[in-house]
Amino acid sequence: MNRDLLLTALAPLIWGTTYLLTTTYVSELPALLLGTLRILPAGLVLLALSRRLPPRGWWGRIAVLAVLRQALFFVLLYGAALHLPGGVAATVGASSAMLVVLLAWPLLGQVPTRLNLSLAGAGLAGVALISLSGGEKLSALGLALALGFALVNALGTVLFGRWGPPPGARPLDQVAWELTIGGLLLVPLALPAAPALAGVSLAGWSALTFMTLVGTALAALLWQRGLNRLPVQQVGLLAPLSPLTAVLLDVVFVHTWLTPAQLVGAALVLASVLLNGLAGRTREATGKSAG
Repeated sequence: MNRDLLLTALAPLIWGTTYLLTTTYVSELPALLLGTLRILPAGLVLLALSRRLPPRGWWGRIAVLAVLRQALFFVLLYGAALHLPGGVAATVGASSAMLVVLLAWPLLGQVPTRLNLSLAGAGLAGVALISLSGGEKLSALGLALALGFALVNALGTVLFGRWGPPPGARPLDQVAWELTIGGLLLVPLALPAAPALAGVSLAGWSALTFMTLVGTALAALLWQRGLNRLPVQQVGLLAPLSPLTAVLLDVVFVHTWLTPAQLVGAALVLASVLLNGLAGRTREATGKSAG
């Protein structure tokens, strides 16, 4: 598996920590406030490092991506995390892998191959076995929110694949612009809930700091770097790593052990990611040989 794919895979692995941290330390905060606290500070930090603004003619596209990939994504993600078990929310969200494959057809003109569909299907089957085997009654609102963040994530990923980055823009610039704009758009909606911050514990602030600096700034940079260097469908198929992380954290910290069905699911997830990496490496080698 190549270095670019490995670095990109770190992003969903980090994002998988969101569910445990949210339900353990900051479950009293509403989703709008959580989303704002997560993306705006990260965006401002990265913008200070970037020291660039989007070029003329790109503000509209950056704003659309900021709404889809940052503002809506994180608000819907937190809403799902507050209404569903973490593994279930992450599982439904991992459907973005299949949605990327399907949306890339009309928006990018990329007809899904049998391999694309097979790997996406294997990943979804794996996360379903991991997270949905308990049979507990699930919140309809939580499921709708999880489907929502899967859809906006997939649509944002494919639109970026169609538009690409602005000329001369680095991954740092793209992420800084999107996080800052997305966070600023959420501020007016989140302000009424600001008094709830008075009840956040020191552990809660530590969790928010980690989710902002590592779970957002660093992870988003790694993900954006991957989108700039790898085929969009290949990046999208890494999404099942997030629910896998969520389930493993439950095992370690909540002492919820994997059942045989969940072990099979974990094997399917890992196999789909590894085969995805091997397929990408084969395509690269074939392209170089043809060149």
